[in-house]
Amino acid sequence: MSKGWRWILLAAFVVWTVLALQWTDLGCDYPEAYLAVLRFGTPEGLEFLPACAG
Repeated sequence: MSKGWRWILLAAFVVWTVLALQWTDLGCDYPEAYLAVLRFGTPEGLEFLPACAG
């Protein structure tokens, strides 16, 4: 893997982590938060999304 791809993958992981942190603020565990980013994107306001509903 070239150095260019490593930086791209690292940047993508950092962005994914920043987005997942928004879900952890709403009460999700980290694995749920990462999956919620893939399923729902970012949380919007107080709208209920079933991302962390048990």
